[in-house]
Amino acid sequence: MARMSTLDAIDQQLLALLQADARLGYRELGRTVGMSPPAVAARVRRLEHSGVITGYGARVDPIAAGHEVHAFVVVTTAGRRQSLELARMAAARPTILEDHRVTGTEDHVLRVVAPRIRDLEPLIDDLNGLGKPATSIVLSSPKPWAPVPSPEADGPPPISPGRPAARART
Repeated sequence: MARMSTLDAIDQQLLALLQADARLGYRELGRTVGMSPPAVAARVRRLEHSGVITGYGARVDPIAAGHEVHAFVVVTTAGRRQSLELARMAAARPTILEDHRVTGTEDHVLRVVAPRIRDLEPLIDDLNGLGKPATSIVLSSPKPWAPVPSPEADGPPPISPGRPAARART
């Protein structure tokens, strides 16, 4: 799918609204952005067909769903063949929630869940056959999810009330 080259302010607003609540209907979206429901539907379809919106779903709390263990596993593979095999393994294992191929010393960063610590052992054993895994258990998640911001959102965070802004050095 081709990526959209530019998103206007209404597209950005629709994306923010749908990321906050994907169950919003075209009528409610239209009221918020000042457009008719058919016009909103056309924009949303365009965002879907262009690959900006890749799907809709519920955010599930892993602990509430029976997975007490949440971990990140970085893996340094022995080579390209092992890296491709790891990607296939990740796609086939439901407890590997994410697989990111990265730059740096490691080759993959995996986000995994398991009902108990001992349930991680078979995964780690399998990963040992493809390279060198290192596991970090998540203790807490102060920011477990965030919507994708608009490109214009890049910049310094807002200043907290009651906290003076840092002065520029001259």
